[in-house]
Amino acid sequence: MAKSLKFIILIFLSVNLQVQAQPVIYSVQAHQDDWQLFMSSKIIGDLNTGSKAVFITLTAGDQGCGTCAFGGGGPYHLSRERGSVYSSKFAADLSTGTAPTDVPVVTTVTVNAKTLRKYVYKNTVNYFFNLPDGGGSGAGSSETGNQSLQRLKLNQITAMNVVGYTTSPSTNGPAAFTYTWAQLVATINAIIIAEKITGQQAWIYSASLDAAYNPGDHSDHLYSSIAAREAAPVATMPWVGMTEFKDYSSFQSGPNLNAYDHVNASILFGLAVWGITEDQYSNDFNTGHLDWVSMDWFQVFRAAVGNAPFTGGNTDNAVLAGSSKNIAADIVNPGPSSLTKIPMVVSVTNPVFIDKDIKMVISPYEPGQLNTSVYDMAGIKVYGLTTKVTNRELLFVTLNKAIKTKGTYIVQNVLNDKYSESLKIVVE
Repeated sequence: MAKSLKFIILIFLSVNLQVQAQPVIYSVQAHQDDWQLFMSSKIIGDLNTGSKAVFITLTAGDQGCGTCAFGGGGPYHLSRERGSVYSSKFAADLSTGTAPTDVPVVTTVTVNAKTLRKYVYKNTVNYFFNLPDGGGSGAGSSETGNQSLQRLKLNQITAMNVVGYTTSPSTNGPAAFTYTWAQLVATINAIIIAEKITGQQAWIYSASLDAAYNPGDHSDHLYSSIAAREAAPVATMPWVGMTEFKDYSSFQSGPNLNAYDHVNASILFGLAVWGITEDQYSNDFNTGHLDWVSMDWFQVFRAAVGNAPFTGGNTDNAVLAGSSKNIAADIVNPGPSSLTKIPMVVSVTNPVFIDKDIKMVISPYEPGQLNTSVYDMAGIKVYGLTTKVTNRELLFVTLNKAIKTKGTYIVQNVLNDKYSESLKIVVE
């Protein structure tokens, strides 16, 4: 009987964590190593709770080289692409707990009449646009026709060509490998629609456009985020939430990852580096990059409302109402089923020990009241704390000697009885 009860509880946990997760995370970034450096802990956390991660990488990260192999054994941008796929493969193997299989092979797909490079592996999908790297200032490079996302958005150029298809003027390029700004946004939108899960919410992760929060960022990072925002307008796609991250300036905020997340971030970036190392390019696993792997700082820009419809981007709540509700949800993780799942926990103590404080850093979406609860695996509440939230600044929450017995627990944060995030911790 005891074994049967334990089995049932594990089923409840598995189902509930999938309900609590955002089933599709869209990471929209400029370069092949951006998500590993600036977003990895959140993405690994989402994958660990049953989400699918869709990586949408807009530039070739070619550093102005185009398709050249400047001293290496193959085109530099393809080496970076391979490294990014290695990273996502590791994340998928780690989160699913299943045996690794071969590195996925690239396929070419047509999305919105554009030809893209795509990789699918377990619970991850990669799309590579391979547009020219615009450089930190957004001026572009003469080798690729001074094209950049920034110049495209600002109408300083009318179109961009995929690396390898550069033409002058760029509008003369082949249609499948040439983008206006509107076509770029529409193609990202088409990917979001194609990869969504009907009846569930989704989240986009990208660079913060708040200059005070994320100052001095790379032009390609910022304009990738602008494209992501435009690709999921709130008027027609309210079921897509948006969380935006500090990029280059994050090191000024200091390390905030626990040991587990820091190790994972280092491995993920190391695998991205291995992609270029294989082709005899200089290893950039160095201080300049490693300054970023010990931290992920973010703010929620927009919460998700409603669920993804059966077709298109418009929400159909009449059809979708209650589609994600499961009878097991309130057993392991009590609370209202109508809460919107939202990223809030920036960091949490790891490992956790009995009779020791658990410290969390919270990024609140709005002022109000935060209720933090800890549940054991039978759904029994063992600790509770209420914290006043006065603004959207980072909030430091301490659970004083919250847990007395070793085991696995669920920590749930509920903001204003509207938003929640749950995570599993193991107490030693």
